[in-house]
Amino acid sequence: MTIKGNYHTHTSFCDGRDTPEQVVEMALRKGFRHLGFSGHMDPGVSMDFPQYEAEICRLQDKYQGRLEILRGVELDNVTGAECAPAVEYAIGSTHFIPIPGSEIWNRTFGLDEICEDGINGDQIICVDASPDVLKSGCERYYDGDYYAMSQDYYRFEAEVAKRLKPTFIGHFDLITRFNDLSPEEGGHFLDERSGRYLQPAMDAMQSLVAYGIPFEINLGAVNRGRKREPYPRTELLKALSEMGGEVLLSSDAHQMEKLDGGFDFSLHEIKACGFRHVNVLTREFSGKPALNSRALGQGVVSGPLYWKEIEL
Repeated sequence: MTIKGNYHTHTSFCDGRDTPEQVVEMALRKGFRHLGFSGHMDPGVSMDFPQYEAEICRLQDKYQGRLEILRGVELDNVTGAECAPAVEYAIGSTHFIPIPGSEIWNRTFGLDEICEDGINGDQIICVDASPDVLKSGCERYYDGDYYAMSQDYYRFEAEVAKRLKPTFIGHFDLITRFNDLSPEEGGHFLDERSGRYLQPAMDAMQSLVAYGIPFEINLGAVNRGRKREPYPRTELLKALSEMGGEVLLSSDAHQMEKLDGGFDFSLHEIKACGFRHVNVLTREFSGKPALNSRALGQGVVSGPLYWKEIEL
């Protein structure tokens, strides 16, 4: 059994390498049946959204009948959904931690209110920019206590469903992006098996499971040689299964060759964690509507989205 679809896909409109049409052609060569584009709209990376929307709509029309193309976006917990009004689905991700006391804890901000360095200055810590950025934020606002910082990360992550109303949750434990590096490189700052780290993560996970929104199993860092395990890591995936959570597989592809990177291996790992199926997002009616799918915009190939279960 193989998964022939991906919904976390970046292109040259944001921080990906290839154009959307190049990605479509590669998906067809790989035998894909579903492809979702999910360009960034966040304080660090954003797109010319009207141009992005127009191009994905053009491809939906051009390749109709050959490939089911979905028009999505990757939102960030800092910024609201208003920055991407015409999409069919949204990924809810957390790339930033608001500093203690920031107004960002209380509401989302539009991209016109925020710059890459923060709202009216340095009010956010980017968790996946570089080890130095993470270390600087930890030392400045948490006295070097990475566990206290990760607790705030998960406190913020627990709010992503309420703040963004996404279709699924992106790379849940991105706070560990650099943790596999050596101490000399700025890694090994968290023991990811310790209760002090895992408990806030599991509390956030339990809060999000209640919304009925799937979690992606994100292979992006594995595919690019940055981490040994996907997001979420094994202990968290097992906990998610026990909580009754739902999952889908994502490559978080920034290069078209990686559209299905690691999928076959990961399916075995997912089953070992207790899951009996994974989900794919489709317009094909399944009786299981995708919560918070939008079906908006100018494209003629638009309609309700559903989750289809693929047995493992």
